[in-house]
Amino acid sequence: MKTPALNIGRAAPALHRPARVPIAWRALLARRETALLGVIVLVVAAVSLGAHAGFWTRVNLDGLMVTSAITAVPAAGMTLVILTGGIDASVGSMLGLVSAIGGLLFVAGWPVAVVVPVFVLAGAVLGWINGLIILCGRVPPIVCTLGTLSIFRMGVFLIMGSAWITALPPGLTRFFVADHLGPLPGAAVIALAVMAVLAAFLRVHRTGRRLFAIGNNEEAARLVGIPVRRLRWATYALLGACVGLGALMRLGQSPIVQTTTGGGFELGVIAAVVLGGTELSGGRGGMVGTFLGTLVVGLIGDAIVLMHIQPFWSGVVLGVVILASVGVNEGRRARQVVS
Repeated sequence: MKTPALNIGRAAPALHRPARVPIAWRALLARRETALLGVIVLVVAAVSLGAHAGFWTRVNLDGLMVTSAITAVPAAGMTLVILTGGIDASVGSMLGLVSAIGGLLFVAGWPVAVVVPVFVLAGAVLGWINGLIILCGRVPPIVCTLGTLSIFRMGVFLIMGSAWITALPPGLTRFFVADHLGPLPGAAVIALAVMAVLAAFLRVHRTGRRLFAIGNNEEAARLVGIPVRRLRWATYALLGACVGLGALMRLGQSPIVQTTTGGGFELGVIAAVVLGGTELSGGRGGMVGTFLGTLVVGLIGDAIVLMHIQPFWSGVVLGVVILASVGVNEGRRARQVVS
């Protein structure tokens, strides 16, 4: 007897086929930047609920953008340093020393047009000194910059004593905080411009690509003719210039210089870079991740203020963020080696 054919319909095979996410979407979801965007959305939602709408005020959003911009500019320079396998733990004291030098020049009556370049130049010189010790003295970067962290802070005490600098030009606040280009304060516009230029430098310019090569394998980079020593030195000087610009922007937000100015600032800068996916061992990372990492660090600080949490928790949270980010990066590297 003939067995009738079993008609299970056109849709039946789909019931036995596992649902698949297209490869392009899986690659997008696996990216570090996508995870950071998810973190930003979660933090914004949590702060919006916990701060009872205080987050969405114009004053708070302007303050958040300016604070993030002050971190973003040094973080952009730090990304270049870490990409080559280095690090600079002295940026907090460097910011304090540059602020003290520039503040005293303002108080002495020097013209703004002269003092503003001094901020950038003084930062570049301090960064150049770090590069000199690291590359000529063959001192490990973390050891060198922990030493200069103390030396630069001592310089602040020697310059200022126990006094504060308060008589700063009001035009700094007007330019960096009060004046807007569209919805963005001046400081945020400058930070975006700096990050865009350095992002293009890393992606397009041959020297930018060489920084990745140095971080991946310094000896191999040297053998193919890349001027490793000169480029690494330049990254420290460029980071110093970025810190000098950040110091100037900070005086626009808070027009006062104390001996403690910049204390702990390096924690936020390094956290923004490693949270953005730049590996401390060098060779991997980018400016887009640093931009998103800076926003996360800024949101954490803003949440702590709005939710009336003790300020010391900020340092604890940033320390946990650094440890977790390094753990994630190392885990990803281990999986890539195994595969």
